[in-house]
Order: sequence, then C-alpha cells, then structure tokens
Amino acid sequence: MSEPIKVSILGGSYGVGMPDFAAREEMMFAYGDARTKRGTTILRVYAAALGLCTRLGKESGASYQKSGFDVLNYGGEVYGWLRQKGVTPADIVTAAIPVIVRVSEETFPRQDEVVEAMGNSEGGTDSGS
Repeated sequence: MSEPIKVSILGGSYGVGMPDFAAREEMMFAYGDARTKRGTTILRVYAAALGLCTRLGKESGASYQKSGFDVLNYGGEVYGWLRQKGVTPADIVTAAIPVIVRVSEETFPRQDEVVEAMGNSEGGTDSGS
C-alpha cells in the first residue's frame, strides 16, 4: 500500500485518493494523448486529476458523470474554476504532477510490485531443471 500524499493548492492542503479504476485508466490514456498535443489539453488532464483525486472536484461543482465521463470535459470545468480562483497554470502543474504519478502507479503497477504483492519473490520464473 502506498503512503498517503497531499498536494498544496489554493492555500490549502488536499489529501489524494484514487477514483475507480475506469476513471484512473481514462485519465492515464488522456494524459498520454495530451503529452503530444499543443495547447491547454494537458492542463485539462492535470485539473481532472486534481478534481477526481481530491475534494477539489466537489468544491468546484464539476461532475465527472455530468461531463459524460470525459476526462477533458471534466478537467476543463475544474481548470476553469481553479483559474477563476486565481490559480496559475504553473500552480496546477506543480500540484498535479504527484497526483498523476500516483494514479499511474496505482493503475499500472510495475512488474516487481505485482510479484511482491503475489508473494512470489522468484518472479514466476521457471528454474528450467
């Protein structure tokens, strides 16, 4: 189990939790796509991560369900709210990076973590004898 993390934004500290697997996976796919695009797409993904993984989503009034479970639409709602509150894009990026990292770790664990969780220190290899 990963250590709990908090992010600082809007003059406060927000605990980070994980949304359901489907939302995490959608977020990671959106993040992968956004990394290759110009513009504010990546900022929408970062804002979605903050909204889905902290109470900022509820505070903003954004609804992942009402956005059609679309990461970019939802992230746009959270992003707009944060910007109206005076949060800079740099502040959003700084707060969201550890959240994105945690979501990635929780969604796509590394092979050694999977092996350890299964209690198989040999990694499932066959001795070949």
